[in-house]
Amino acid sequence: MFTTAPYLLAAAWAALAAPPATPDVLAARFPDAQLDDKALCDRLLARTAADAAVFVDPEPRTRRKVIVSDLHLGPGATDQRFAGIEDFYSEAEWTAFLERQAAAGPTDLIINGDFIEFWQIAAALGALPKRTDPKQPATGTALASDQRFAVSAIELVLAAHRSVFTDLGKLIERGDNRVIVVAGNHDADLLWPKVQLAVARAIAPRDPSRLLFTSGPGYEHGGVHVEHGHAFDAANRFATGHAPFGRDRDGTCRLQSSWGEVFVDQFYTDVERKVPFIDNLYPQSAAILWAMRDNPDPQRDAGAVIGFIDLLRAAESREFNHSAIASLLQGALGTPGRGDRGPESVAEVIEHVADRLARGDVSAGAITGALLHLRFDPQLAGLWIGLVRAGKALPDMRAAMTELGAIDAEAVAHLHDQLFGDPLNTAASRLLGGARDIKVVVFGHTHAVGGSVEPIGARKKSGWYANTGSWIAAASVADLRARGVGWDQLKLADRTMFPARNVAVTIDYKRGVPEKPVLITSPPPEPRR
Repeated sequence: MFTTAPYLLAAAWAALAAPPATPDVLAARFPDAQLDDKALCDRLLARTAADAAVFVDPEPRTRRKVIVSDLHLGPGATDQRFAGIEDFYSEAEWTAFLERQAAAGPTDLIINGDFIEFWQIAAALGALPKRTDPKQPATGTALASDQRFAVSAIELVLAAHRSVFTDLGKLIERGDNRVIVVAGNHDADLLWPKVQLAVARAIAPRDPSRLLFTSGPGYEHGGVHVEHGHAFDAANRFATGHAPFGRDRDGTCRLQSSWGEVFVDQFYTDVERKVPFIDNLYPQSAAILWAMRDNPDPQRDAGAVIGFIDLLRAAESREFNHSAIASLLQGALGTPGRGDRGPESVAEVIEHVADRLARGDVSAGAITGALLHLRFDPQLAGLWIGLVRAGKALPDMRAAMTELGAIDAEAVAHLHDQLFGDPLNTAASRLLGGARDIKVVVFGHTHAVGGSVEPIGARKKSGWYANTGSWIAAASVADLRARGVGWDQLKLADRTMFPARNVAVTIDYKRGVPEKPVLITSPPPEPRR
């Protein structure tokens, strides 16, 4: 007679003899990754302003800080769906860089935004709903990617750049080191809990508490404020705080969009496929004008103008158009306006300067002088004439394109340098002092070639502003033009034109107070002989 008793006894014995299952400590660190879409969206939409504020680290120990940004890890270069959009080719330099930091003593490595290039992956895959898509809300801000897309995108990046993440795990394991990840505008998808869990599994720290993801726009600790910087850029800021969320008409939870993301989705990614080095020229506004003047391509340029006009038409609200137009002036002219949104008019520019004078900004005097002489600067005459003529030519896009193409890229760079410089400098000055006594402010976002460190002051306080540059091979339009390099001579693989200045900002402490930031490059410069 057949009986199941022996088999049941054997199964019970096997269960008793087997070792207990190892708890998934990483999954426990990200409990929201277990929620379904509705429950997660309920939680995200219930966030208050305090929940999305800058993260103030309660860590009692002060370690040296090493800050990097703008690696823009993409999906690799083997899949033809993504041809021309991979920007990160510094795996070996990254490995050596982290080994040097691990050997330097207890370190907090802060990855300050745009670590991952989600935007162009979404554009290449057509993953973002257009403004006219029935899924979009009837009113309010347009919505972008959902968590399902973000998980599929991060899997592509992890497969293409596995060593970048395993090296972070090695850094954590080699001493009293931590890794802090701050989301930027291109990688706001890092705010999705399932994406954070996927990245954490790739890094695989034995002690999960040594890997932190911030949910707000920045990070503060030990007198240092670290923030990507897109919140001060009208083209790339989010409508209601840092990377907020919303539900589409189908009930799917999505990130809010920004004008910059729409620009990348509908225009920029296609341009980079045709001109792979456009993302490697700084400032990009001058690069685009250079291309239109020295390398005219009627099909490309006409498409650019049409695409741009379509962007403005796709804007879902007056506020969205307001930010888009302001960002054009901010990007082209380098002029921060009220609230750092970019100027709406000459009157607002003057108001902005007056505000800086009233706050004792030492650079405001130079700005005022530049404004007074603006109309008499021969290097700027063509710029103003071209902008005015292009504006009057619309909606005749062919005529507008012709007028824009006549603008000298050097005039844009000249105005940027002479008039306002980096708008993030003003934001950094405003962050000095305060209840947490900030001494050093670090931004990224601009891809400033080689990074920068400069003194800042406000309200009788002084400190330092540092910019982390990027890990993308980059070149200054002004430098290339000064060297006589023509558009048709540009070659991204030529490191004499596009040097790989992989930049980091390091901050040491003396008696608990942060010292002047120091820029380092990877690989380090060779010693002079």
